[in-house]
Amino acid sequence: MYDVAVVGAGPSGGYSAYLMAKQGLRVLLCDRAAFPREKTCGGGISQKTVDLLEFDISSVVERRLRGAWLTYRNRDTVVKDLGSRSGVAVLRSRFDGLIIGKAQEAGAEFRPSCSFESARREGDTVELTTSGGTFRAKYLIGADGVFSRVRSSLFGRDVVTYAPAVEAWIYVPHSVIDGYEDRVLFDFGGMPGGYGWIFPKADHLNVGVFSIFGSADINADLRRFIGMYASLAKHDAIEFRGYAIPIGNRKDWYQEGNVWLIGDAAGFAESFYGEGIYFGLRSAVVAAAAMRETFDRPRERVYPEMLKKELVTDLRYSGLNARLFFSFQKFGFYRMVRRTYVNRLFAGLISGEVGHRECFYKTLATLPYWLTAGGTLERSSSEF
Repeated sequence: MYDVAVVGAGPSGGYSAYLMAKQGLRVLLCDRAAFPREKTCGGGISQKTVDLLEFDISSVVERRLRGAWLTYRNRDTVVKDLGSRSGVAVLRSRFDGLIIGKAQEAGAEFRPSCSFESARREGDTVELTTSGGTFRAKYLIGADGVFSRVRSSLFGRDVVTYAPAVEAWIYVPHSVIDGYEDRVLFDFGGMPGGYGWIFPKADHLNVGVFSIFGSADINADLRRFIGMYASLAKHDAIEFRGYAIPIGNRKDWYQEGNVWLIGDAAGFAESFYGEGIYFGLRSAVVAAAAMRETFDRPRERVYPEMLKKELVTDLRYSGLNARLFFSFQKFGFYRMVRRTYVNRLFAGLISGEVGHRECFYKTLATLPYWLTAGGTLERSSSEF
């Protein structure tokens, strides 16, 4: 018998297990995968994400970032330095492993290679059936990703909206990696209705494309994006991966009695950059706070109310920002991103100094100014 059973040991599930174990709760953390395991993800961790964690992650940092390159189809590139707010690049296998280790140190029991099969509520407890046995818990936390089996089993289907993303790990000479100068690259014309990214790691470049509008052939979009960059042609090896990014919860369903959803399982990724780790960790923090308030009252709906205040509103504005910007992405880059004031807003989304709601209203309020090409123009640099 456990107080809390967490299904899914990604960042949101692992951090939720850590925070709840710290409260003195008996926590089970299980995942279908054997660990360490590779996880398809850009691996760019914003500074606001680092700030959320209660422990140091320097042991798993591949590169400390210093800023961003902002470009449109590898033309008229703008450099944006963010200093200490830039964030870091990690490999998910090591990053997730660190969080799981911290959860175990806090007292959580971790069971890898333990797949969720079904769950049944009995009064104020949940009976959880897995490939590793049957367990009982007062609460069940679904943190098992965008195609969550916990969600489909207990909440139903068609709850979460998602968009595809694909990436390539491109192994290039170190001189090419160094040419990115520890900055991430965002190409706002990298694919139709979306963007492309290049994140430098220790021994490779993580390159990918994403759009909330989807794509008729996103693999072809990625190949075209790679073809825009001469620096990517000098690769030694290339590995392709695909995944889905959850960009919304259609029904605002995050709690069904004593079963809660967090992270990707709840639909918590923002729509503009497709960032999910920050909001996944934030949902873990909210869940831990709600658990402190309602542990003995599992039928109360404190958790979804806290989510609406802390996460959901900002995520909705990220969708508005993405739809407005990427519907007119060339205009958005040349009339907005290259203008100093709006440039700061979009950079602030990366660093955490600006929220999506603030970015939306400030950009909208000054739109007539940018329509007339007002404001200081950022200087452009050479192509990659």
